[in-house]
Amino acid sequence: MTFWLVAAVAGAPLVALGAALQQNAAMHCDSLGFLRLVGQLVRRPKWLLGSATTLCGAIMHIIALSNGPLTIVQPLGMSGLPIAVLIAAAIDRRRVRAGEMFGTFAVSAGLVSLLLLLPHESARPTLDGGSAAVLCGTTLAIILGTAFMARRSTGAVNALFLAIGSGVAYGVFAALTRVGGSTAINDMSASVFWVIGLAVVFCALGLLFQQNAYRTGRFALSYATLLVADPITGSLIGVIVLNEQLPASILANVGVLAACAVTIAGVVVLTRLHPHHHAPAAPSAPPTRELVSV
Repeated sequence: MTFWLVAAVAGAPLVALGAALQQNAAMHCDSLGFLRLVGQLVRRPKWLLGSATTLCGAIMHIIALSNGPLTIVQPLGMSGLPIAVLIAAAIDRRRVRAGEMFGTFAVSAGLVSLLLLLPHESARPTLDGGSAAVLCGTTLAIILGTAFMARRSTGAVNALFLAIGSGVAYGVFAALTRVGGSTAINDMSASVFWVIGLAVVFCALGLLFQQNAYRTGRFALSYATLLVADPITGSLIGVIVLNEQLPASILANVGVLAACAVTIAGVVVLTRLHPHHHAPAAPSAPPTRELVSV
């Protein structure tokens, strides 16, 4: 039964709509500290509506993760990227630029191709305490590294590192949700609760980095990078830690690499685009970093 495929595809447009609404709200926030941004966002109705929409999509995604392999479910979330770019342009009352469309469809085509190439079946995932400690420690180090690099950069590079940090955090969240959801369905035990607790922590980290990336004004780049880093992280964890399978043939693995190359090309195109600004900036104002101290 592949109802989890339906759930994954149905959840992607909801997450995309929520992301576009959240980005529009974040763009209008004052230049607050990295952590204090969320405090201002929760008082904005548009951001709350976007969060509620994202939550509905996330529930569909969790249903899919509880029943299907990470290597398939995570790339399916990419199908919402073109919708998110169109919605963001409509909310901002502007036309979609050619570069945005080329980049988003390249990213989508690359990751959807993975759906056709990667195996759809997987064994029940398990995660012991030692593996969980190594996984969480390694990914936390990577996330802190992206925060450090974002703090030292501006513009597209700043948005890129923030989105990478968010995508890595969400990828770990997806992997832990896959373990916790599958365990809860088959055999409810005490291990479910600490796995879910860790998942919540990484979800919160992903949200924090995501909203700060949106505040840079580079929505297409931020959302695309997040949706690339997320499935790549989740799929690597699925293969390395949870023993999910890669294609058996050499030709299929070459196809996987080609799909990844197309995806990266789309992100590069989005990286080179200039952000959309809601109001003209002061001509003499120097560039500022988007990641500031609390």
